[in-house]
Amino acid sequence: MSGAAQYRALAGFVVASAAFVAVFVALTLSAFHRPVPHDLPVGIVGSAAVAGQVEHALGGALPGAFRFRGYPSEASAAAGIAQREVDGAVVVSGAGLRLLVTPAGGTGPEQALTGAFTAVAARSGRHLVVSDVVPARASDSEALSSWFVVLSVLIPSLAAGSASALALRRAGRGWAVAAPVVAAVAAGVVAAAIADGIAGLGHYPAIAGVIALFSLAVAAPTAVLARIRPPLTAVAVLAFIVAGIPASGGPANLAAFTPGFLRALSPVLPLGIAASTIRDVVYFGGHGATASLWTLTAWALAGVAGLILITALRRPAPALALTLAGPATPPRVLAGSATPPPVLAGPVPARPAHAPDSPGPGTVPPLILVVGFDDSEPAQRALTWAADLLATRPGTLHVIYADHPLLDSDLTGFGRTDMDQDRDAKAARVADAARQITAAAGTPYTFERRQESPEEAILDAGARYAAAAPVIVTGRSHHVPHRVIGSVPARLLHESPYPVLTIP
Repeated sequence: MSGAAQYRALAGFVVASAAFVAVFVALTLSAFHRPVPHDLPVGIVGSAAVAGQVEHALGGALPGAFRFRGYPSEASAAAGIAQREVDGAVVVSGAGLRLLVTPAGGTGPEQALTGAFTAVAARSGRHLVVSDVVPARASDSEALSSWFVVLSVLIPSLAAGSASALALRRAGRGWAVAAPVVAAVAAGVVAAAIADGIAGLGHYPAIAGVIALFSLAVAAPTAVLARIRPPLTAVAVLAFIVAGIPASGGPANLAAFTPGFLRALSPVLPLGIAASTIRDVVYFGGHGATASLWTLTAWALAGVAGLILITALRRPAPALALTLAGPATPPRVLAGSATPPPVLAGPVPARPAHAPDSPGPGTVPPLILVVGFDDSEPAQRALTWAADLLATRPGTLHVIYADHPLLDSDLTGFGRTDMDQDRDAKAARVADAARQITAAAGTPYTFERRQESPEEAILDAGARYAAAAPVIVTGRSHHVPHRVIGSVPARLLHESPYPVLTIP
């Protein structure tokens, strides 16, 4: 890449990083710098007149902060808290106020209710008694563990989705779907065990299932985006982290305290949903978790369905260039291009004796050679050997140049034009080198440039000539000189159904 292109790529990277910081900080501080409740559900027990006075007092001090629900008795109000109908309740009796709260539902709502009713009691001259009807566990004293265990799984799930899409982008549909599913199950098993061991949350099967479902709800959609185009993983980061963390309400469960647009996202984005579900399982007998589980399931199923659809529609990468070249007059002499005897390995397919194009008795059968070529010295020797061989006997020569897809080196998309130009220039140099080598031998050939890994491109080319029993020719490693063969020939030996010749 040229110097100017490098500077442009660096500038783009810095701008994108700064924008990411700006959006994340703005959303998070907007949510938490001055938390004010909005429609926080509160139960009230008392006569209609007294209840109206309490509602009027709170509505005047904090308009829109609370949404009241009447209960006939203190016991029914406590049951409403335990069943996640309300976040707290106030019992008005005579000159006293009794406030029922539960830090297990989040310290944010509990502190907001305590502060608001303390002020009401002070203004009305009533005595306030605060009771904790669903106490937090001693090993989870602030009831923060449910949120933090889900947060700890969030980033590994994003990474699992992105990594599975990139590492297994050429794998079959089963692998594409199984990878994030297995990773999610593993996350649930491990995270629930650690949470139980450290915070004593218990309910191991239920929590492991919720975490696994949450992990898949993040990993599968991320994998879909990465398979469409790797830079789209930024969308997953924006949705699940940048918007997801502030919309979740944080460890204190401040989802009802955030600005309106974040409150609208809170029932939809997985982080807050999963944290609330685990809290419901641990402290409230699973009450209120049904809708959350359905939402997580919808995310997970949408991601899995997307993976199935994308892998079903995937087609092999098309050839970028295909040229047929004949013999040329000016020979090319390569310095030090002596060609040692080839190393032959791999299965040799049997040719049917009565095949329609079988040569007659005493004739030499045509030879199909597929040569992987990148203009390295080992590749030059391999192509020279193949071209010289076909100059003395019938056959065809197919030269394959594997140009790695841009997703291997340009995940951000910055500098795409310059990288395309550099890659096109390199492909042109490789094509010219192949022309000169085959011209020196006077051997016709075809040349293909493909955006695949070398072994995939070579095997795909070989498959097109499978009926003619092709032979694959490669050079030895030019990255690690002490190796007899490199990683590409080694993979071809394991995967190729055709003979593989490696030229030292």
